Amino acid sequence: MSFDKAKAMRNAERFVAQGKIRAAITEYRSVVDNDPRDIATLNMLGDLYAKNAEKKEAVKCYLQVADHYNTQGFAQKAIAIYNKISRIQPDSIEVSAKLAELHKGKGSLAEARSHYTTLAEHYQKNGRRLEALAMYKQIALLDPNNTDVCLNLADSYIRENQKDDALEAYAEAGARFSRQGKQEEAIRALMKGFDLKSTDLRILNGLVKAQTALGRAGKAASLLEEILENEPYNRDVLYLLIECCLDSQNARGAEAAVIKLVEIEPANYPKFLDLVRIYLNANDPGSASRILTMSAEYLLAGGQSDECGKWINEILERDPGQIAGLRLLVRYNSWLKDENGFRLALERLYTAASAAESVEDERFALNHLVVIRPHETRFRDRLTEINEKYGYEESETAAELLNGQFDSATGPHIEQEAVVDGAVIEDSAGFEMITSEVGHPNGSALPLSASQEQKMQKELESISFYIENDYNELAEKALAELANEFGDREEIAELRRKIGAEYVEETPVEPAVIPGAPTVEVVASSIGIEQIRSEFGIESNDEIDDSDYETHYHTAVAYQEMGLMEEAIREFQEAVSLVETHDGTRRFFSCANLLGHCFLQNGKPKHAITWFERALDAPDISNEEFHGLWYELGTAHEIAGEEAEAAKYFEQIYAEDVDFRDVGERVKNLVVDH
Repeated sequence: MSFDKAKAMRNAERFVAQGKIRAAITEYRSVVDNDPRDIATLNMLGDLYAKNAEKKEAVKCYLQVADHYNTQGFAQKAIAIYNKISRIQPDSIEVSAKLAELHKGKGSLAEARSHYTTLAEHYQKNGRRLEALAMYKQIALLDPNNTDVCLNLADSYIRENQKDDALEAYAEAGARFSRQGKQEEAIRALMKGFDLKSTDLRILNGLVKAQTALGRAGKAASLLEEILENEPYNRDVLYLLIECCLDSQNARGAEAAVIKLVEIEPANYPKFLDLVRIYLNANDPGSASRILTMSAEYLLAGGQSDECGKWINEILERDPGQIAGLRLLVRYNSWLKDENGFRLALERLYTAASAAESVEDERFALNHLVVIRPHETRFRDRLTEINEKYGYEESETAAELLNGQFDSATGPHIEQEAVVDGAVIEDSAGFEMITSEVGHPNGSALPLSASQEQKMQKELESISFYIENDYNELAEKALAELANEFGDREEIAELRRKIGAEYVEETPVEPAVIPGAPTVEVVASSIGIEQIRSEFGIESNDEIDDSDYETHYHTAVAYQEMGLMEEAIREFQEAVSLVETHDGTRRFFSCANLLGHCFLQNGKPKHAITWFERALDAPDISNEEFHGLWYELGTAHEIAGEEAEAAKYFEQIYAEDVDFRDVGERVKNLVVDH
C-alpha cells in the first residue's frame, strides 16, 4: 500500500496541537523516512526531538538539514541550523568549525573570529599545538591590520620547529607593516625571517620593497649581491636584483645582473630592453646601443623585428651619427631584406665612420657598398685608398664580404657582380665570388672576426642551455648548423661530445671556372631550397619532417615551463601548422590543448576557447580527455564573462562524473548566481 504523506502530515499537526509530542514525532518520522528530501519536515522533526529532550536524535536531524543547506550554498540557513545544534551541544568542535567557515565566507569576521578562538583554545587545552596554530593563523587572516598576531604566530611556529610557516608569518607581518607605511618595522620583522632563510623569496621581496620605499634601494641590492656570491646562479634572486636596480635607475648594476641572467637562461633577453630605456632616459644613447647590440639577434630571431627597429630609431634620433646605432640599423635592414634601407644605412655608416675616423667601420661599409653599387666609383676609390694606406689586401676585403656580419641567407639582394683583385666580374647565376685565398666557410676553421666570435659565443650559450635542459635533439641540430657556418671548432666539438652526436660536414659546392678571369672559388648562396620555394611561392608536396614538429613542440614546452607564453604560443602554432587533425597521431590534439592553456594563462580566454574547441575535433579522445577539455572550456567562458556557456560545459561533466575536479562546486556557484 502506498504511503499517504498528506494524511501523515495532518495527523502530525493534530498531535502537535494536542500536545502529543511523541505521537507527532512518529508521524513526522514516517514522512521523512518515505521522503528524505523533505528538509522542512526534517527540521520540524528535529525541533520536536529537542522539545522532547531527545537531544541526540535532534542533533542527527539538524546535522542533515544544515549539511543540505551548506551544500546548496544557503549559508545563512545553514548557520541558523548549526546555531540550534550549538545550543544543544555548546562544546561541539565540529559545529564550531562549520560555523567559523560559514561566517568567514559571509564576511561576518567577528563571529568567525569568535569560533576560531574557541577552536584554538580547545586544541591548545588538549595539547594539539599545531592545530591551535592553524586556527590562530585563520584569526590573523581575518584581521589584515593586526601585525602583532602575525609576529606572535611566527614566534610560536619557531618554537614548534615549523620553519616554513614561520617564514610565511614574518613575510605577512612585513607586508602589513609596509601597507601601513611602517617600513622600519617591516624591515625588522622581515629580517627575522631572513635570519631563518636568507633566500626565501617572500622575505627578500618584502625587504626590497621596504628598503626601496625608504630610498635605500642600494642597500637592498647589496643584500641580494651578498646572496649571489654564494649562489651565483640563483635566478630568483637575480630577478629581484634586476628589478631593484631598475627601480633605482642603477643601470650598471642592472646590466651586470641581466647579463648573468641571460647567460643562465638566454630566453630572458627581453630584460635588456629595460636597460635600453634606462640608458635613453639618462641620455646615454651609446650605452643604449651597446645593450641593444647584445639583444638584437635574439629580437630578430624571435620575431620581434619591429621592436628592434623601434629602439634603433629612438637611439639614432638622440644621436644620428652614432656608429654603434648605425651598425644596428645596417643589420636590421639586412634582416628585413630591405635593399634600399640596407644601402641607405650603409651610406650613413660610411659617412659617420669617415667623420669619426673609424677606419674599420668605414671599410666595413665600403666593402658592401662597392658590391651593391659597383658603378659609383667614389666608394671603390675610397676603399682602394684605405687599403693602400693601411696595408689591406683585396682578398681580405672579399673575405669580409663572406664572413662579415651579414650572411647571404638573410642579406638583401645585390647586383650580381663581384670584385676580384679590383676587377668587376659579371655573375648571372647569383653566386658570390671570392678569391681562392679564402677558405670555404663551411667545414673549415679560419680565424674569426670579432663580430663572428661574439655571434658564435652567443649561439654556444644557447646550445648549452638546450643541453642542460635535456633538449638534445635541438642542441644537435643547432651544433650542426654552427659547425657548417664557422667550421668544426673545438668549442663546438666539445658540446657535441656531451650529447654523443657526430658531425657530418656538408658537401661543398664545386668551384666554377670563368674563362679569362683570375682563379676564383664560387660559393653558392647559403639560402636553402625551402627558402627558395617560399620566396617564389612554390608549394612543396613533400611530407613534413617529424623532426621539425618535434623541434617546435619541445621548444614550446620549454618556453611554457619558463612562463614565456608569447614565445610558447608562437612555437606551438608553428608545430600545429605541420600536422593534420586526422593524421593518425596525437600531435594535433596535444598542440591544440596546450595552445588553449597558453592563451588562458596569457589572459586571452577567447583565443583559448578557439583552440580547446579545435582539440575536441581530434580523433580517439577518451572520456577523461573530453571532461578535461569541457572543464577548460567552462573555465575560459567563465573568465570571458560568459557564465551561461560556462555552466553548460560544467553541467555536461557533472552529468557524467560528479567527482571530476571541483565541478560540483562550479555547477553550484554558477547555478546560484543565475
